Amino acid sequence: MLPLSDTLVLDLTQVIAGPTAGQILGDMGADVIKVEPLNGEHFRPHFDGAWVPSMNRNKRGLALDLRTQGGRDVLMRLVRKADVFMEAFTPGVIDKLGFGWDTVSKENERLIYASVSGYGQTGPYAGRAGYDPCIQAEIGLMDATGPDGGEMCRVGTAAIDYCTGSFCAAGIAFALLGRHKTGKGQRLDLSLFDVGMHMMSHWITNQGRTGEDPVRMGTSNSILSPLRVFPTKTRPIFVAGTNDAFWRLLCTALGKQEWLADKRFATNADRVANRAILEPMIEAYFMEHTADELLDKLIPAGMACGAAYKVSDVMVSAHAEARGSVLEIDYPGIGPVKSAANPIKLSDAPVETRRKSPMVGEHTVEIMREVGYSDTDIASLRDAKAIATL
Repeated sequence: MLPLSDTLVLDLTQVIAGPTAGQILGDMGADVIKVEPLNGEHFRPHFDGAWVPSMNRNKRGLALDLRTQGGRDVLMRLVRKADVFMEAFTPGVIDKLGFGWDTVSKENERLIYASVSGYGQTGPYAGRAGYDPCIQAEIGLMDATGPDGGEMCRVGTAAIDYCTGSFCAAGIAFALLGRHKTGKGQRLDLSLFDVGMHMMSHWITNQGRTGEDPVRMGTSNSILSPLRVFPTKTRPIFVAGTNDAFWRLLCTALGKQEWLADKRFATNADRVANRAILEPMIEAYFMEHTADELLDKLIPAGMACGAAYKVSDVMVSAHAEARGSVLEIDYPGIGPVKSAANPIKLSDAPVETRRKSPMVGEHTVEIMREVGYSDTDIASLRDAKAIATL
């Protein structure tokens, strides 16, 4: 049995962070109801681009207009029986709709209420809309990312969004565990800004110790060497010489005892200080060999390293296939859609795809019947444009 199989989640979030959290809960067995406006959530126009399918599987779809009394009544019936309520509005908006924490916690004291926002529920930025790239800029991640001597760059995925989704799912799970002990729900205040700051943890510590900000160095960084992508005769490979032990492994595996004996490279501090000498030496050696030749020496020796693949390469790699890392779900009218699998692997509760990502209002009738609405009631609310059905 999946661990959340008896858990009802109302997911009013959109874009990436919140929906990712809801999908994780759904993958773990929760009955997740995706509550959307009648014309769908923010990313619905990108459905064909796989945005919605990639983060909304294992959910049911309910379409409500919360500006209408009928739509609010439907949601409040569900609030009274739900275990988790998730929202990702700019702080204050959900309160105006009548579903703020103070209101719904009185209707259901066992409810776990998760708010996901750009900057949190407090602080001078609380009222601002927050998106992953904006946060990347504000926390220093963009300033730390980019080519050596070049302009700052955005990280090539919505890293803060996805991490926020993971933290949100974990926070909800912790709150459910706490409710098991106390019988009461609580509110989770999670922001992209806080998660982004957490992601910069070692840079924050380093700045506090040294007074130095990160330096853009492409695939390398300023405090470790050799730690970067090196070109070869074929495909580039990444070498993670994160400590002196890995340096010894690298030199021994490649038969470069002269590097190991060179006092200029004895410690990481030495290698960082002499980076301009060391790394061209490594690069010249690597360019004499193919990626496979080098990896066949380094990987068996225990060196941390890997080929620099494209997404199209890794999706069909033997390891991704063995791990079940990529799912393929058929969508009527669209065809097969691939997405990343849930990385959580429980020995007694394997994750399975029970539902594809829902269309707008796909399960509205089904869900409303479960909370006592008759078909006549449903038809009346549909005619009043308080709900939408597929």
